[in-house]
Amino acid sequence: MSFSTLYTGATGLIAHGDCMQVVGNNLANVSTIGFKKADVQFGDLMSTTMATGGSRYQGGATSISQIGKGVGISQIRNIFLEGGLSETDTVTDIAITGNGFYGVRNVNSTVSAGASHYTRAGAFHFNNDAYLVDPSDYRLQGYKVDRETGDIDTTVSDIQLPYDDIVVDGEEVRVVRSDPLPTSGLEMITNLDALAADHFTSTDNPFFAMLSAYDGTQSNASAVFGGSLPAYSSSLEVYDEDGNPHDLTVYFDPVASTAMSNATPGYTYWEYLVAMPPGSDGSAAFGTSAAGLAGLGVMTFDGLGQLVNVSAFSLNTTSGASGKSLGSWEPSPFSTDGLPEFSYTYGSNGSAIGDTRTISYDFGLDSGSSSWKSGAGSAATVGINPGNLQAMNDINRDVNLTTSYDSGSATIYQNQDGYSWGYMESLSVSREGVLAGHFSNGQTEDLYYISLYTFNSDWGLRRDGSNNFLATDASGAAVDGRAGESGRGTIQQNTLEESNVDMAEEFANMIITQRGFQANSKLITTADSLLNTTINVKR
Repeated sequence: MSFSTLYTGATGLIAHGDCMQVVGNNLANVSTIGFKKADVQFGDLMSTTMATGGSRYQGGATSISQIGKGVGISQIRNIFLEGGLSETDTVTDIAITGNGFYGVRNVNSTVSAGASHYTRAGAFHFNNDAYLVDPSDYRLQGYKVDRETGDIDTTVSDIQLPYDDIVVDGEEVRVVRSDPLPTSGLEMITNLDALAADHFTSTDNPFFAMLSAYDGTQSNASAVFGGSLPAYSSSLEVYDEDGNPHDLTVYFDPVASTAMSNATPGYTYWEYLVAMPPGSDGSAAFGTSAAGLAGLGVMTFDGLGQLVNVSAFSLNTTSGASGKSLGSWEPSPFSTDGLPEFSYTYGSNGSAIGDTRTISYDFGLDSGSSSWKSGAGSAATVGINPGNLQAMNDINRDVNLTTSYDSGSATIYQNQDGYSWGYMESLSVSREGVLAGHFSNGQTEDLYYISLYTFNSDWGLRRDGSNNFLATDASGAAVDGRAGESGRGTIQQNTLEESNVDMAEEFANMIITQRGFQANSKLITTADSLLNTTINVKR
């Protein structure tokens, strides 16, 4: 009788005891976010070859008789099956569906940049320094987006909100702001009543009668036009470079057919004038009758009420002539999109706000070649002949087009591309991992792309506590990238990945492990009984 039987049973007790600890750890983490369960692989220990008991077969082959020396744990594997998903009320609770790990950085580690740990637990929040962190205050890694150009960094860094500390009512407040954008273009689509009466007339210059009546020394619209108003007007807010809003108004008035000569039969004409409040003029015109003037021109409609041409004039500020003089209004330049544009200097009480801004405007037509093909050199030479008006080269017509139908004047659609300061109101995370801020000025800005990491072998990762793993030589180096690319999974906001522990499976494993432990303990007591019997025989 060998004492080895006792040690064989002891190895079984140790192995099954360790296995029970793995099962217990799985069950203990059944509610742990992002937890990955483990399983145990047993392996037999070395065996002793017996001197007798072998067999020789015909041809010279022999069999070997061996006695095993017990069992041990050969491997404890991490099982990276995806856990279930649960919805939450927190945007920064993010779950990975598919392959990949989040990278987080422990600022107290030796890693000065990039991820030091990797996790599937997506319960993140912003700390007092505006870093996006996990419960251990490890900082989530991502690719920063340039808010002005939209360029994306190629290296990862800590995700931190781009905050400013400002003073409000004597208190310092931390905010994330969206910078203002000055207006560079506007679109205004209207219907101008074909039966409207001509409110402003001029014997010599009927196409610019509103300019003659305009008086920028007055403060309100009716006073600006001598107590009368044009047939129609439409206003919208535009913004200077400091984000200050200014009311821009386009005034429309028909040109009576009796006031012109050589008009195309069936065609109708509307003059228009673009103006700001006189007090918002930051040029030398402030305080004069030309204050607030921005642009003027004429729209031409065919017999069906369709817009067929837009003539546009802008003020030549270098000529020294007054804005009330038709000779100072020259054919407008074009934007790169083939739209006429005007220049304006915003101001407050005569003090300019920044540089002179150029604004294009769209009534539904643009020039494909950004040029005029004919027309007068200045508004002063148009006179009463509509044939002297400029004509656009290579006209393109939008689906939305200003018209002149036999119905009431109305603004169908208007828009401009500027905006004021905005303050972040909420965040969102897209499936591609884009962390975006939503601001009070209506803007949405991409701030970061959350990075996801993959490994040559997930099995080689080493647990480091707090739902984190460390890379090892066995796993290979972490490879960062964006969600949805190169086999990486996607990201869901307001969602957490649950533990992948199956309680029913673990209870079954617990029973099997318990039976194995009991069997090995019985082996020890049986071997002890045999030894006692052997000793008693000798006595």
